[in-house]
Amino acid sequence: MIFLQVLEGGLRDKPGKAPDFYHTCYCLSGLSSAQYATSKTLRALPSPSSVLGPYDNLLEATHPLCNVVIDKYASAYKYFH
Repeated sequence: MIFLQVLEGGLRDKPGKAPDFYHTCYCLSGLSSAQYATSKTLRALPSPSSVLGPYDNLLEATHPLCNVVIDKYASAYKYFH
């Protein structure tokens, strides 16, 4: 699937469609997973070569199954465990 950035903000999945929160979240989660794919642990920072453009483009790591940032996942796990 190809995602297209809209100049006003947000991402969409098809030309002619409006951007929405679901597709923006879905795209950013996939990008985060790609950036951290070669990391040894969920908390390890990826190498600069894993980030397109400046290292400032690095996103927070997301849990691959729950689709939330790692800190929020850890808090929820601790609370419910």
